[in-house]
Amino acid sequence: MIKKLKSNKILILLLLFVCIIFIINPTLYAKSSLNAISVWAFKLLPVLFPFFVITRIIVNLFDNSNNFMDKFFYKLYHTRNSAKIYFLSILSGYPMGAKLICNMHELKRIDNDEARKMMSFCSVSGPMFMIGTVGVGILHSYKAGVIILIANILASLLNGILYRGKIANKQNNLNYSGKKEYNPNLLFESVYDGMQSILMVGGFIVISFLLIEILNNLLVFPTIANAFCGLFNCKQNYNVILSCLEGMIEMTRGIISLSSSPVSLCVKTIISSVLIAFGGVSILMQSLSFLSKLNISKRTMCLQKFTQALICLAISVPLCLIFL
Repeated sequence: MIKKLKSNKILILLLLFVCIIFIINPTLYAKSSLNAISVWAFKLLPVLFPFFVITRIIVNLFDNSNNFMDKFFYKLYHTRNSAKIYFLSILSGYPMGAKLICNMHELKRIDNDEARKMMSFCSVSGPMFMIGTVGVGILHSYKAGVIILIANILASLLNGILYRGKIANKQNNLNYSGKKEYNPNLLFESVYDGMQSILMVGGFIVISFLLIEILNNLLVFPTIANAFCGLFNCKQNYNVILSCLEGMIEMTRGIISLSSSPVSLCVKTIISSVLIAFGGVSILMQSLSFLSKLNISKRTMCLQKFTQALICLAISVPLCLIFL
């Protein structure tokens, strides 16, 4: 109890400090917020919102029957209905995996343990972002986008095996009937839920951009980058290290910064692939907000994303060396 009170006081002091920083230089942080809103409005909203609505409808229309892919995924990952969720999350990208898992749990088609396992391989970016936005739009290379896509898909599938645990017979554990009931409000509920979700995503993106701006303005990230350069005698890679630090908070911001760094396309592709696999603090916060009703620890989710990033690194390096 005493530790909690102390941590609350520290958090309050930090937030007050942030408010003072905003007051001292409001123009800088207002511009950062506008940049974040621009990224959300023009890059994410047109893509994510329709997927939020459509996939919510699809999940509600799913029956509880198992096709051959569901049976294969059950043997591989020891989770039910995970094939449906995986392919929908791959199609839609971050943070759709967490959203769909939450919807499945609310419909009582998976339990908490299965939700935790599914987060290890259903939390992945989509092909439109990896090939279109990052590959073609930022790195100006379709081939780089394809490599990033392949590396991230393989990394997610392999990462799930690490967390599958022991198999258990859960066919009758949940009170769900395969009989579907007509819901006349399904479209309205899906649009309303989609609007709430996309606004929440936008809020976290703004917070992430502001956090990066604060850490740069207070010279936290530049100091860490300089220390890293001095330790490994690689001052020429200062911008790359700074981009990686920014990408650990918000992956899109980090990849955009990385694109202007004086390194080869191969290095940019590898780092971008790893940053996308990790997702960053922004994606983690978005996922946790969707999964707040489930008993999944933050430590577990961080560990899952860390191992996914490591596996992605191991896959991206040979792919880039061979094909770029």
